[in-house]
Amino acid sequence: MGNQYDVIVVGAGNAGLAAAATTAQKGLKTLLLERNLLPGGCATSFRRGRFEFEASLHELANVGTTEQNGSIRKLFNSLGARVDWRLENNAFRVITGGEDGYDVTMPSGMDAFCNEMERQVPGSRESVRRVLELVEKVNAAITYLSSGKPDPKVLMREHADFMRMASHSVDECLQALQMPPKAQNIMKTYWPYLGARTSELDFAHYALMMERYIRTYPAMPAMRSHELSLALEKAIRDNGGDVWFNAEVTEILFDGARACGVAVGEDKFYAGHIVLNCFPGTAYTALMEPEFVPERAIKLENARQPGCLFFTVYLGLNRSCEELGVSDYSVFLYESPDASEQYESLNDTEHSFIIANCLNQVVPEASEKGSCMLFLTTMLTQEACGNIRPEEYKKAKNRIAGRLLKTYEEKMGLIIRPHIEEIVIAAPPTFARYLNTPNGTPYGYQIKPWDTIIARTMCSKNERFIDGLSFIGAHAERSDGYSSTYANGRSVGERIVREVKKHG
Repeated sequence: MGNQYDVIVVGAGNAGLAAAATTAQKGLKTLLLERNLLPGGCATSFRRGRFEFEASLHELANVGTTEQNGSIRKLFNSLGARVDWRLENNAFRVITGGEDGYDVTMPSGMDAFCNEMERQVPGSRESVRRVLELVEKVNAAITYLSSGKPDPKVLMREHADFMRMASHSVDECLQALQMPPKAQNIMKTYWPYLGARTSELDFAHYALMMERYIRTYPAMPAMRSHELSLALEKAIRDNGGDVWFNAEVTEILFDGARACGVAVGEDKFYAGHIVLNCFPGTAYTALMEPEFVPERAIKLENARQPGCLFFTVYLGLNRSCEELGVSDYSVFLYESPDASEQYESLNDTEHSFIIANCLNQVVPEASEKGSCMLFLTTMLTQEACGNIRPEEYKKAKNRIAGRLLKTYEEKMGLIIRPHIEEIVIAAPPTFARYLNTPNGTPYGYQIKPWDTIIARTMCSKNERFIDGLSFIGAHAERSDGYSSTYANGRSVGERIVREVKKHG
């Protein structure tokens, strides 16, 4: 039958593309359905005038070189998805205000990073290297936790260091390692990529993410993140999978208590496994009748809250990077060196931090000669955005964009505004239109101490509340970020392949 598949994946975001590419490659009859015109969700690009802007990707961790492949390069290669990677030599530049403020550029590569930290903070090398070395033990432990029901005796015997750190926050572990305060602040620079307080953020989770930016060089695709989405879409089709756009799923179909298919308008499609790349709460309320949703699933959904919201200003400038004096690809601009104060700024639309990216620094041909593109991104809490009344939206959007531009010019000592040729402002409602997530968050759930990557990995089987139905995406156990969502989609795809082979 033409409407019968082994696997139906709903949503062609990062995780959905990776899951469908995996099951198609392994020989399962796969259908990927996407409500928009293009794949990728936020992993896409858009044009304004002569500029093609990157929608969301700052830099992709764990890509590495052709000689030293990172896990993401390996994942794409294994799926037959070809990407023209462009590497960035620096992990980040961070500029902070305050009495103890600093301006530091940290390189990628383990030795280079440790050497520069020692130069910036004498006496810090050993504690920094210890953090990075602990990540190998985190990797081994998470692999074991993901392999099935973990044996507590094995965890205590073979993963003792991991067990000691697993229940502690970033702040607690860096302090326990006796890292100097300034080095701690620099090490916490990446916290916005997980969007949580370092006093609540699990150390193992943060260290794992940070090490992937440092050990193997971060990268951008030459044709922006849309290249990643198109490469995975092609891999799905090359392996016999079907990909349909403008195909919005309106209902999950059930056979008894088991999910068995989906409806796209009047058309119905069936499969042994349904994979949803959307928030569970969205599916429970919009795609299912209440009798099919277990009470415990609703309780867990209500216990969690969506992650932070994004606000981005995309700038097409009529001068080159060199003419403007823009010399960095990725810069974090904080008013304070203290991570807790940095997080608190997310509650204030007038003082939240800025991440600035100039794509031309990594992909020089990203725009025409004599021009460049600059993206200014900040994050805000759900509460901060909720205080903006609908009638104030346009004025607030322009005010925040103006503040980001003014702050960037002041902190960087540059003149940008006279050279703006194109400007696009993306506020949370913009992201909501494309992502269909709660209030437009590109992240999953807000990370809390009771709901860390470790706890969720150990309990992931308990979250399969509905037989035949799997959820993937930034809200899954690996949390947000491009690398995490690709890995999550691949992992769920591989699990489904194993289950199909086991049961025939």
